[in-house]
Amino acid sequence: MNEQNYEQEINLGKVFYRIFRDWRKIFVIAMTIAVIAGAGNFVMKRLRTANPEYIEKAEENYLRELTAFEAMGETLRREIDNLEETRAERETYNTTSILMKINPFREFNASLQLYIATDYQIMPELIYQNPDLSNRILRSYITYMVNGDMYQYIMNHMAQPVELRYLKEVLSISADYDNRMVTLSVQNVDAESCEEILNYALEGILKKQPEIVEAIGEHELNSVNQAVYEAVNLELDEWQKGNIQYVSELSILLQQKAEALAAWEQSPQPQKDFTTPRILKNSIKMMILGFIIGAVLAAVYIAFRYIMSDKLQDAKDLKSRFGLRVIAQLPNVHKKRVWVGFDRLFANMGGLALKESDAGALAEVAAQSVAAELTAQSAAAGNGVDAAVDGKASAKPQGIKLAFTGNVAQTEIDSLLSAMKWGGTCQVQSVPNILCDPSAVSAVMAADYVVLVEKQEISTYAQIERELEQLAAWKKKVLGFIVTGVDAVP
Repeated sequence: MNEQNYEQEINLGKVFYRIFRDWRKIFVIAMTIAVIAGAGNFVMKRLRTANPEYIEKAEENYLRELTAFEAMGETLRREIDNLEETRAERETYNTTSILMKINPFREFNASLQLYIATDYQIMPELIYQNPDLSNRILRSYITYMVNGDMYQYIMNHMAQPVELRYLKEVLSISADYDNRMVTLSVQNVDAESCEEILNYALEGILKKQPEIVEAIGEHELNSVNQAVYEAVNLELDEWQKGNIQYVSELSILLQQKAEALAAWEQSPQPQKDFTTPRILKNSIKMMILGFIIGAVLAAVYIAFRYIMSDKLQDAKDLKSRFGLRVIAQLPNVHKKRVWVGFDRLFANMGGLALKESDAGALAEVAAQSVAAELTAQSAAAGNGVDAAVDGKASAKPQGIKLAFTGNVAQTEIDSLLSAMKWGGTCQVQSVPNILCDPSAVSAVMAADYVVLVEKQEISTYAQIERELEQLAAWKKKVLGFIVTGVDAVP
């Protein structure tokens, strides 16, 4: 025996097979937990709904949740409408604005200064001085320029129509009241457009002059420092890029809001939890959740029990643990079961080679294997040599006593020996468990060889080790193991 040097290895494939093999147990456990969870939830909810105070509070909560739910949808729709409107306005602006059309690296500018001159003089000899009307006149011109009349005059005369807001962006007015001057500045895509706006602005101002002369007083309006030039405007470049980027950000934000609205439309509307259909629906959900949790817990328990168990799980381990061969593995034959196709599928997935239908044949093969080994050992020992047949010596295990014992019921050993169909080659006897039955000791001592019969998931490795220790102490030869109850393909 080499039990002391053996280390059990965990085979995940076997662990999963053990879980799938017991799928019926898992299903029953999961269904039991599901029924308990669903029924418990239904009973608790029905008891709560019998309380009028609970119904009143639940109704208030439902109305509050419904209001909040609908308000969220309205908010999202309103935000989407505002974003669409803003984006459309920005796209229109970027397409039609004069500033957006200007090349910032070739910006054309035009400027003109107007100077107000009057005949006002200070009379030192007079105590009372005549009022200086220059600032009044200048303010009148400024008012005409900024109140929209001058812009309207320009728009009425330009070759290409332009909106007021775009014209105000490129035509700026600045006044210097101390020096009685006003400066008009224009930005545009080319010099001709700058001059056109500036000339129509001056033309409108000159047409306004007679009205101001009549209302305030005589004066002269002189234009100075009129010029057109080209410049690089990096601030305009950044401003244009910012406008384009803003449209992109609006599109991204609009897409996010649309996705949020779609998710809101797909989300379930708040329901009254205290209605019978709602209670049933929640109970069904609890049943499904309970079934999943129950199945997982049952599977974990089966896997843990398989890993930690000392019971015989695989006949192949006997050779590795104790150094004795496995004479035969006899499958566990089940009665007809429903949905046996799943059992067959999981058995094939687990790599099982035996079939339940071959149980009888395998028992006979086990008998023949034992008989052949005894014949070989008798021939090697020179015992029981018969007359030559066809010129060859024939050795048979005549009179050898063979004991079958193990950690199984004696009735099972009797059934096994009956299925093995022993002939008259040797004396075979079923013996009770040598660890529990005193009568088994004398029976084993009277035998020449011993075959240990163990049952999968019944016999333990500790019991088998004790049996082998006893037999070794009694100087009994163990031929090997016969394992019954082995998993097989249905």
